[in-house]
Amino acid sequence: MNPTGKMNMGNLTLLIGGLALAGLLLYGWATGQELPLWPALAVVGVNLLAAGKILLDARKNRKQGS
Repeated sequence: MNPTGKMNMGNLTLLIGGLALAGLLLYGWATGQELPLWPALAVVGVNLLAAGKILLDARKNRKQGS
């Protein structure tokens, strides 16, 4: 969350990606099927990109603040 109490897009993307990965894992567990590879890789990729964006934004904000 940012200081105004609103979520930024990086955090929202990470939250949605995490929920999608959890959904895929629960689906695989409930049905006994293996986790589909390509959707899982897509979710992991989105989460990595979102985490990188959050880190870059945090570094940029830190440099602007000092």
